[in-house]
Amino acid sequence: MLLVRSTAVEATRWLKLHLMLLAVPIVGTSLPWYAAQIMADVFTPLVMIIVFLLYNGSVQGKARRVALWLLLFFFLAAHNSHFPILLGLQGLLLGAHVIGRRVFVVPRDRFWRKWWSVNAVAMGAALMIMLFNAVPYGQFRLSRASNAFVAGRLCEDGIMADYLNATCGERPHPLCAYKDRLPADALNGFLWSDTGFVRGEGLSLAQADSVLEPLVSDLLGTPEYAVRYARSMVRSTGQQLLQWETGAGLHAYGEGTSPHAHLWWRLPHEKAAYEGSMQQRGAWADLSGWNRLVGAVLLVSLLAIGAVAVLRFRSLTSMHWALMVWVASWLLLNAFVTSSLSIVDSRMQSRVVWLVPMVAVFLVAATLPPKRPVVGPEEATLDPAHT
Repeated sequence: MLLVRSTAVEATRWLKLHLMLLAVPIVGTSLPWYAAQIMADVFTPLVMIIVFLLYNGSVQGKARRVALWLLLFFFLAAHNSHFPILLGLQGLLLGAHVIGRRVFVVPRDRFWRKWWSVNAVAMGAALMIMLFNAVPYGQFRLSRASNAFVAGRLCEDGIMADYLNATCGERPHPLCAYKDRLPADALNGFLWSDTGFVRGEGLSLAQADSVLEPLVSDLLGTPEYAVRYARSMVRSTGQQLLQWETGAGLHAYGEGTSPHAHLWWRLPHEKAAYEGSMQQRGAWADLSGWNRLVGAVLLVSLLAIGAVAVLRFRSLTSMHWALMVWVASWLLLNAFVTSSLSIVDSRMQSRVVWLVPMVAVFLVAATLPPKRPVVGPEEATLDPAHT
């Protein structure tokens, strides 16, 4: 509703537009599939919406503004990918402000105050995570597994295999034993597979991170492989932008998996309900019908956005254009960060792609004719000839 109030002009339409913005994502997008799971991906698009409101929105009331800042703090901390994505957005905002472009429609008189405030909240959230890692583990860092994920990502396109073939003779490394069978699937094959490096060596993610850190550092410090990685990042970003299938994570989990083991350990009284759930019985194994609906809604939304932007652009306000730019930037940054540091994965992009139908609803609503004022009985019978 705060987004509606900040973007829609006619106050008489706020409630209807708000209800429409609830109905469309719930019925035809990936949003409910991630909102209903215990995972952090639902917060990624909300970070963008909150930052958009803090920069551009006319949010009334001190309590609401304080609530938005608090939500931003905790939503940022929910997933490590949020920090580089927000950093990229902050860089775009700074560049637009310096060159005097108002494509993001941020008021110039309060830009620096908002910019530094968002940075401060992000640094505070990052500091909280680093303290969580420092107190029990003695590692004052944002992630205890970043090198393990990047090493898995470097297995794609043969980058890691070529580097190991060129250097293992001079600089032996535990990963050299796997150089001829490195997986193309960076995460499932490298991190989670029983035959992959991490489980094959009997390591935890944190232990694997320490083992892989010098290898990743040396590889990325070699210009030839750094350039190959940069090209791979561009390719993977384009691939990630085209991911929209929903429902990732809803398959059944067997014994030995992390969800299964933790549930048995911490919530033993829920065993029967868990084993009898629709997810464990494979009810969500085939989501092809739902994905066709989500794809159709996404395609119609893109066509609607293009048609309104070209044919009815005079109906749009600066806030409508700003919302389009913000969402497009967020989708691109999300694709770049997740595919570059992890893998191309439908879950990572479909968690934010529902922002496109949201924008389409705003733009279509903006092209509707103005609502006629209510005419009273006296005015309805008034004849100009008698005045």
